[in-house]
Amino acid sequence: MVLPRWVWDYIRVVMENGSYAEVRGWLRDAVAPRHSIRPSVSEATSPCPTKRDAYLRRVAKVSISSSDSLTFGRLVHEVFLAPLRLSFTSLSELDSLFNKVIGDYGELGARYKGALYEVFMKSVGLALQAREEGVPISVEPLIPGALIGFSDFIRPDLIIGFIPVEVVSSPPSGDDSSMGRKDLAVAAYALAVEAWVGHPIDIGIVLHISVNGGAKFVWRVIKVDDALRRAVLDLRDTVARIIEHGDDPGVAGNCPRSCPFYGVCHG
Repeated sequence: MVLPRWVWDYIRVVMENGSYAEVRGWLRDAVAPRHSIRPSVSEATSPCPTKRDAYLRRVAKVSISSSDSLTFGRLVHEVFLAPLRLSFTSLSELDSLFNKVIGDYGELGARYKGALYEVFMKSVGLALQAREEGVPISVEPLIPGALIGFSDFIRPDLIIGFIPVEVVSSPPSGDDSSMGRKDLAVAAYALAVEAWVGHPIDIGIVLHISVNGGAKFVWRVIKVDDALRRAVLDLRDTVARIIEHGDDPGVAGNCPRSCPFYGVCHG
């Protein structure tokens, strides 16, 4: 099953009458980029409202250290993906795997060890279900992105069957504004899979993981319609134009404090 039963049931309800989209990954005219630069999916779907982060990183060559929220997000990602990524045959292997992952993050991993272990064991359950039922899961697969105007390869967190899955982790403060952006990322991955294999992808999933007061998983089924497809392609072209022409789009009026460039833009 891998995904919760209600998620599969909801997908069936959403797709009961089929789906129609004019913008498909295999339709060159529909997905052709307007610029020669091919940004990454993360650049196109970044939290920066003006995409100045792409300008600072790619044009101005500003280097920054990772923020606490980004580091914590990577930690939760690694803890969740580890059991799905690696094969295991015993409980002792699982404990060693978990301790190695959080050990790489030092004090941060130790501070949230209990909640992270809950995340880890939930993922172990999903991995065992996938193994038992023969459900194909690819962890961070490399998918050609150039076919739809993105970077050479793009990497969703998971592909379950043909369904792209993105994982969102919120910091312990509970401050998270990434859910809408992840919908756009799922649309980009759907387009890339369509261009690659010629199979229509009309559904994506966003998994939100919270560790506030214990591990909590919230699954959201995303219908990848034309509006979402066009929105992410427009963002792709916006970022490509900024990088190609070296245009500074300026500081946004509502910068999220979790942005790693917040200190650069606001001194």
